[in-house]
Amino acid sequence: MNAGTWRFSLSTRIALAVVAFVMFGFAAVLFALPFAVGGDSSGDWVVIAAGLFVAGFGLFATFALLAALKTDVRLDGATLDATIVSGHDVFLIPRFRTIRLPVSDIRSVERRREVFRTLGFYSLRNALSIVTASGERIGLFSDSIGTASTLPIDDVANAIAAAAGIAVTDDGTVRTKGSGLYGAASSSWIERPLDDVQSRKARRAAILTIQISTALLLLTLALRAFL
Repeated sequence: MNAGTWRFSLSTRIALAVVAFVMFGFAAVLFALPFAVGGDSSGDWVVIAAGLFVAGFGLFATFALLAALKTDVRLDGATLDATIVSGHDVFLIPRFRTIRLPVSDIRSVERRREVFRTLGFYSLRNALSIVTASGERIGLFSDSIGTASTLPIDDVANAIAAAAGIAVTDDGTVRTKGSGLYGAASSSWIERPLDDVQSRKARRAAILTIQISTALLLLTLALRAFL
């Protein structure tokens, strides 16, 4: 019997909680600073604006923490139960969907690689969905390649497919505009797969983004160490 429970790790939840706490604490300091120093009030708006900006990041980290706490995929061999992110509203507050489905109703388990663009840089993520016997596609979750705070797509896909008595289908690589925020996966896979040449080119662009991000992080840490 195939069974398992998959959630975001405790370390991921703790890290998000720490980030939210630090951001809100820093914002509180910025808000209090103009009153504490009693300086030129003409520049207070800059400090207040910076505080609002930092508080916004704290709020985003809080939403991400909420998604990490609620996202849950469970398989007991006969039934798939899941609480998954199904998008977000204009304020970036995550929405959730609860699924309870007998594995006998699962016609296919499909995964694909998605190339998406953020601030001019290409990134790559894996996405997982299932298709029911009635033809409904349900996006389960996605993970951005190169990040640690993800769910194990391969493990989940293989377990569900084995329980349903089918094989995992690879739908190739596509370009998509979906944000995939908080690990959401689209339930509308209408994009056509890229050919081999386009796929390799897209992956190289995404890998370059990861390399640049890693280099900038290492440079920042080096500068902090020597300054």
